[in-house]
Amino acid sequence: MISQVERIVDWVKEHGFERIALQFPDAMLSEAPELTSKVQQALPEKRIFILGDSSFGGGGVDEVGALHYGADCIVRFGHAEQQRGGDLPVLFVFGEEKDLESSSQIATIAHTISSAVANQSSTDVSHLLVICDLPYQHAAGPLAKAMLQELALAGRQSWKILLAELSDEASAGDILPRWHDWRWGVVDFVSSWWAGLGTLALAAAARPAQLKACGRPVRIFTADSDPEICRERTLPEDSAILYVGQAASTLERCVLLRFGAVCPIWRFSGQGENINLHDGSLQLDRILSHSLLQKRYRYVEAAKSAATVGILLVAAGGPTTLGRTLAQRLETLLTKNGRNHYRFVVGQPTQEKLGNFPEVECYVLLSGPEQFTWDVQDLMVPICTPFELEVALGARRWTGEYITDLEELLLSAPMTHLLSAMPANDEVLVQSLGKSRIKSFTTVEAVATAPVQQASNKSSRPKPASITPGLHGVPWKYSQEETSMSSN
Repeated sequence: MISQVERIVDWVKEHGFERIALQFPDAMLSEAPELTSKVQQALPEKRIFILGDSSFGGGGVDEVGALHYGADCIVRFGHAEQQRGGDLPVLFVFGEEKDLESSSQIATIAHTISSAVANQSSTDVSHLLVICDLPYQHAAGPLAKAMLQELALAGRQSWKILLAELSDEASAGDILPRWHDWRWGVVDFVSSWWAGLGTLALAAAARPAQLKACGRPVRIFTADSDPEICRERTLPEDSAILYVGQAASTLERCVLLRFGAVCPIWRFSGQGENINLHDGSLQLDRILSHSLLQKRYRYVEAAKSAATVGILLVAAGGPTTLGRTLAQRLETLLTKNGRNHYRFVVGQPTQEKLGNFPEVECYVLLSGPEQFTWDVQDLMVPICTPFELEVALGARRWTGEYITDLEELLLSAPMTHLLSAMPANDEVLVQSLGKSRIKSFTTVEAVATAPVQQASNKSSRPKPASITPGLHGVPWKYSQEETSMSSN
């Protein structure tokens, strides 16, 4: 971990941060005092403190807690959600690596994988996407190069290896481009002098965005050149996917849901924690997504029959620019469908907290796929994903191409024309699975043209209490305190 301490020190000095928050998951809290002491000794003039609260899902960046103590940046240890868009820069320290390092071992594994994939896949496959779980990510690059050499020896020089990589750090608000159009691509420098020329100039300067798989940027490995950025709009049709990691992991679930319906997927794993060649436990299995998609469609039906939906943002990773933007879009779709909705920001969405709102029939959790609670058993109310809610509202079609990443969901606009085509004076009847009651929903236009009797009923209700302004800001520094200090 000494090398990681040096990396943290160099990063802090490069950007000139003064207050540094070190966030540890629960499993690493025992190591937090020693690591913090080493960082503090290397940066004696800086203010170093620990964020030790348990974050929902275990992988979120607790930006709310860091802002309470006036942090300039966050150093996140262990497994972490890659999607950002927050107000603070983040440095990721992923921790220890599994036993998959020797060049001879990687060459043998590459030969095993390339032979099996080439024999099992169809002749149309010419792109192989390699996605490694966190403990094996350090060997992803050498493994991709070794597999490319093995495929060339097997007479498959036309094959390309696509590699999904992790991001070592995230800048503040870097997740969404300033200008985006699905037809042309993205422009990251709209502040230039020619930006005022209009949409045509922006379209001419746009370029396709970098392809991301499960939130990870993708690069292309070829035999003739160095790795380059993959700027495809989607994964090529003639692709196969190799997942390296343990079975039933969160990353494997994301890969299956997103790509299981469009291309073949293999899992390469061992029976223990480490993938090695000495115990004969190597496995290369074809994995399918049918059962996962069937389980998730249940939540589409639950959201379809919900009259009141709660939009749930967790404190660790939820109230970022990405989460707030998606929440606004979902609120617009819910309103247009005649549904009631509330927005909640909580630290841990427990049964006790959510039980205070019995009128909410379904929650939608705005968190990344690696932080989402896919297997919820202790909550009485179903929790769906934003993609499932948009399918339930008729803004998307269920085709099997399940979108798990919030960034990809935002960059692909929903089919709002399906909602606008709904007649204003018609009611939508919905019957949920396993329930006998039938619910009806009307659009916004229908609610606006309701009879006068409905308005009279509303007027008989007591007036709401007056709103008392509260403190604005964070406990470390409220805006009212700044005003009082300046006046004195």
